[in-house]
Amino acid sequence: MFILLIFLFIPSCAVHYKESERAKGIYHCVKNGETLWGIAQVYNTDIQDLAEINNITDPRLIKADSVLFIPGADQAVDLSRPVEKSESSVKRKLSSSKKVEKKIPSRQEIKRKTVYMAKGKTKPHVKLMFDSKRFIWPVKGKVVSRFGIQPSGMKYNGINISAREGTPVVAAAGGTVSYSAPLRYFGDTIIIKHEDEYATVYAYLKGRKVEAGDSVKKGDQIALLGKPENSSGPYVHFEIRCGNKARNPLFFLPQ
Repeated sequence: MFILLIFLFIPSCAVHYKESERAKGIYHCVKNGETLWGIAQVYNTDIQDLAEINNITDPRLIKADSVLFIPGADQAVDLSRPVEKSESSVKRKLSSSKKVEKKIPSRQEIKRKTVYMAKGKTKPHVKLMFDSKRFIWPVKGKVVSRFGIQPSGMKYNGINISAREGTPVVAAAGGTVSYSAPLRYFGDTIIIKHEDEYATVYAYLKGRKVEAGDSVKKGDQIALLGKPENSSGPYVHFEIRCGNKARNPLFFLPQ
């Protein structure tokens, strides 16, 4: 699986890619009573990022014994015995700050706070951000590969939507085409820049109908769906990025 890394510059657009790369982070086994919010707090990670990378659309539905990928973490934390890890993490964070004004919490304070969060006794009903009105589906079809961590441990920055070869592919939102050309490993690829630093990526196309610099409206046909080499069937690879950060398209597309 290849991952597309896109850097959008004004007025030009440079496209960089890498072969598949192992995601940076660790796996956390959810225990009874733990919540997504508590886990995010303990690992000091953004709950939205945690939900998107694990394809969790409702934070209340995580179950005991399920496994979550924690992006950026380097060591698993046992939330029932968090003292040593939490205290050392707090000390490192404070020592790296230029202005140290807060007192380092005591061992008991850290333990109480961490267990309190782990049991979901604060903010038990965290609402995730969905923006289903900004984009539309680029093609009508079935999602055959989801965003986030794959069973192989690789991070995937988009979704694959399967449909019949030659199916029209449309712009998910209005904007300006910043890239329209063949790209190694991805075939014909189109990138559209939108408002608020958003961009969408469409790969494995054929019959591109737009060129770099063209303005498009939401729903305009930009290409036809192609068939990647060595694949069992045709599909389009679709990404949504904000400030060059890959976001989970299923959090931004109509349900």
